[in-house]
Amino acid sequence: MSIHIPILIIILPLLAAFLVLLTRKYKIVLATVSIITSIVFTLTLSSRVLSSDKITYHLGGWRGPLGISLVIDGLSFFFSLIALGLGLLVIIYSIPEKRYGRTYYFLLLVSLSSMIGVIYTADIFNMYVFYELLSLAVYLLIAYPKTGVTLRASFNYLIMGGVGLSFFLLGVGFLYAMTGTLDIFHIAERLPAVFNSSTRMVLMSFVLIATGMGIKIAVFPLHGWLPDAHSMAPSPVSALLSGVTVKIGIYCLIRVVYTAFSAEMFLLINSHNILMVLGVVSLLFGASMALVQKDLKRLLAYSTINQLGIVLIGLGIGTELGLTGALFHVLNHAIMKSTLFFCAGIMIAETGTREVQGLNGFGRQQPAITFAFIIASLGMIGIPPINGFASKWLICLAAVEAGYVVLVAIILMASAIAAAYYFRVIQVLFSSSLKQDPMPAHEGGQVIHRGNLFRSWPIYILAAGCLLLGIVPALGISLAKPAVSLLLFGVVP
Repeated sequence: MSIHIPILIIILPLLAAFLVLLTRKYKIVLATVSIITSIVFTLTLSSRVLSSDKITYHLGGWRGPLGISLVIDGLSFFFSLIALGLGLLVIIYSIPEKRYGRTYYFLLLVSLSSMIGVIYTADIFNMYVFYELLSLAVYLLIAYPKTGVTLRASFNYLIMGGVGLSFFLLGVGFLYAMTGTLDIFHIAERLPAVFNSSTRMVLMSFVLIATGMGIKIAVFPLHGWLPDAHSMAPSPVSALLSGVTVKIGIYCLIRVVYTAFSAEMFLLINSHNILMVLGVVSLLFGASMALVQKDLKRLLAYSTINQLGIVLIGLGIGTELGLTGALFHVLNHAIMKSTLFFCAGIMIAETGTREVQGLNGFGRQQPAITFAFIIASLGMIGIPPINGFASKWLICLAAVEAGYVVLVAIILMASAIAAAYYFRVIQVLFSSSLKQDPMPAHEGGQVIHRGNLFRSWPIYILAAGCLLLGIVPALGISLAKPAVSLLLFGVVP
């Protein structure tokens, strides 16, 4: 059975998804057990993945390039842990909401199964297929409340996502035309041989794939779908979108750029400068737009664009330290932003409003939830000893070592803007007591009930993670290091 673990990690949530449709009573149990089992299976591979190159599973026994392979290495292990871990917390957070029926959990499980499929597959066309399935499931999750605003937001997500994946597929077509294979590792072996004779096609494939993933990541100016989708979706879905789903785009970009094109070719075609410029623009744009938002969840949505800009800067620097900082920040942002969206869901439920100014006094009524919100906010700003500081520090060190000192000044400026809008929210939370008793709020036209332990514990766990990775950053760095070494040097340290 152990040799089939890679495929089981994908199949278990998908199987549970269809079983969920058959039962009302056990839908939560099925969803929770399937994800916990997938996490356990993933962890059983940790010693092998973190100490050797990779684990390869050939579907049906057919080896590449003709067959389809699943590959678990340092990079895919890193991203799959994020997806499954946060997916489990999203399920737990959703338990108290009676409005989340079988369809909701079905879509959640299909989303998580698709994410792992994208992460594990070595076939670049199957990466596209899994991503399409993920996009469809997420589209339906955003539209789940079935209100005008959520339907518009989900439609924008579907259209923009479809355009992004179309660009990605065109880029894949160019790669296949040049190399005759869809296996990403075989593409990496064959692409250097045709680079000199097909330089323009190589560049075109890179531009198409990067543009497609830029839309999925919501890089400025390709971000149009994100503010509505992340802010109008139900809060657990918002956490899934910002904490995990956009990270799948980051994964695809890293996998294709550093595996298919290789780190050397990436630098040769001067693409690192493009990523850094896009990162800087997204960083400043996201921070500036978040500063003027009055809607709490919309503020958090624009903050996602801001934080992903930091990740792109680290990827663009392209050194070992830069990549380590970028991956570490992917992990940190996933934890921090999920905390914030979970907290936002309870704030909306307790105050009856999404407006920042309407949250006054919440901090006095719910000090524990507010404390978790403050911890995650400080991490987003980059204040020690919270985890966000550690990853930003690594990226700043990488920028200095690579001679891009101006990037440090830009990151500090964006952090100052972030401090302005997060401290504004925190000030309101403690300003004065609520003028009326807490009441159920309507998020996307649906009644949201007050939080209980199921909604609180995911927040406490994530807030503790923010502190732990800030105080002991070596924990996060140790997870990122094997991935970085494989990307740059092809071996695990």
